[in-house]
Amino acid sequence: MTELYSLPLEKRVLGPMLAERAREHGDRVYLRFGDRSWTFRQIDQDARAVARGLKALGVGKQATVALLLPNCPEFVLAWYGCCVAGAVFVPVNPTYTGPLLDYIFKDSGSRGVIVDRSLFGQLATVPRETLNQLEWVAVVGGIDGLQLPEGPNRYLSYDQLPVAQGEDPEVPCSFRDVQSIMYTSGTTGPSKGVIIPNGHFFASATTFVRALGLTSDDILFTPLPLFHGLASRLGVLPALMVGGEVVIAEKFSAGQFWRQAAACGATVGHTIFTLPTILKAQPPSEWDKAHKMRAMYNANYDPEFESRFNVRLVEAYGLTETGLTVYTPWPDRRDGSCGRAHEDFEIALIGDDGLPVPDGEPGELVARPKRPSIMMDGYINKPEETLKSLRNLWFHTGDYARRDADGYFYFVGRKKERIRRRGENISGFEVERIVGMHPEVSEVAAVAHPAAVGEDDVRCVIIRSEGSSLTPAELMDWLQTRMPRFMLPRYIEFVADMPRTPSAKVEKYKLVEAGLGPTAWDREAAGYRLESATPNTAAPALSKAS
Repeated sequence: MTELYSLPLEKRVLGPMLAERAREHGDRVYLRFGDRSWTFRQIDQDARAVARGLKALGVGKQATVALLLPNCPEFVLAWYGCCVAGAVFVPVNPTYTGPLLDYIFKDSGSRGVIVDRSLFGQLATVPRETLNQLEWVAVVGGIDGLQLPEGPNRYLSYDQLPVAQGEDPEVPCSFRDVQSIMYTSGTTGPSKGVIIPNGHFFASATTFVRALGLTSDDILFTPLPLFHGLASRLGVLPALMVGGEVVIAEKFSAGQFWRQAAACGATVGHTIFTLPTILKAQPPSEWDKAHKMRAMYNANYDPEFESRFNVRLVEAYGLTETGLTVYTPWPDRRDGSCGRAHEDFEIALIGDDGLPVPDGEPGELVARPKRPSIMMDGYINKPEETLKSLRNLWFHTGDYARRDADGYFYFVGRKKERIRRRGENISGFEVERIVGMHPEVSEVAAVAHPAAVGEDDVRCVIIRSEGSSLTPAELMDWLQTRMPRFMLPRYIEFVADMPRTPSAKVEKYKLVEAGLGPTAWDREAAGYRLESATPNTAAPALSKAS
């Protein structure tokens, strides 16, 4: 266990670790999803079978493979199979369609896609020229009866992908090789693909093990989406590292959370900062304390929550780009703090002048690693954005924090024009791009508006085209077939003009400071009902004329 707390860089490679855990733990259960389960030996065998299949399809070392999958065991097997084959996996938000899906396929250079049958229709919303770059598409659930869009060279059922017999498909890799490209929200531009080497992927998992005191006796329960880093590199991977068990739910359910946790015998659970408030809003239940969960990660200190549910909330700080840089080793804690600086990083708080701020005063948190390949390698295809984020030889997080005299950090707020809604980081730029496609929208600014349960709701301030009589409800009807549900604005406000700089750039911070105007339309207050949890997958690719 001591080695896992500071896993040597040369051991931060998934293929050898899979084989080692299979030898050590054999027939112990590692992964559960519904009534399906895999032992350590089975997960190793099945991941290697997937790797053989990928190699047979021509997937070489460091080739990119997109995963358009909901929470399911195939996500883990595809991820691990990519790693064994030396390929790079690109997890995609399963609600993406149209321009968002098109952008990620093109930006990542994905040569193949593993997609769930329930999401297959979303491929039809991607332009033909983008589909032409795909060499193959494997469909979990089979291709029988599906209308197959032209473009990819080959379609196959996922069941045809694994090759059970043959030589070991493992491709030698090092901690420097890239394991994943994970997309994080853009603020003033498109989403950025974060290039994550093996050393970085394991750095976050190793820190999670220390922050939770995770051992082989633990059962980790996650209802969070696997395409996010929390459920994957801070859940599935740490459980593998320590020889523990991970139970994956299809999705989060406030009414079923504690019942599910009790049923699987979970000792550790996942949360995000808004979920404790949602869980506390549920009526008292016999399940509130009928579980074995000792800790939940990641949320602010909340003594009321901890008392009611008899579980400890653990908080740390990190980003996709850096991994966990601030944490507290289990079982230490300072109430309200996200922890102290990780020993593998230099952490500082700076003012707008770039100089350090005194203890007790808020400043932007900046970080730099002391070891190689424990942070991102940059943003794919965005060298200028990479250099901008690393100015003065520090990675600038865009988040404000303060530090006390003992070195404990306290999160203060976000500097960036980022919108965070129920655990999803939303790119205001991408919201604006899609809303702006409506033929009666002349200009749009997407900003955050404080939500009742914490984090943000999406607010769109819009200038309509001359002579337009477009209503908020009509715009929402149009957006529902073109935008993931979590990105849909709650507030729509039509205005004649917006505050601007001398160069005519919209001053979004003034919109935020002014708050909702008298004509702002609140989707929820108006009783507007969303039609479904995901966009209409038959929707056409966006254009201004659509």
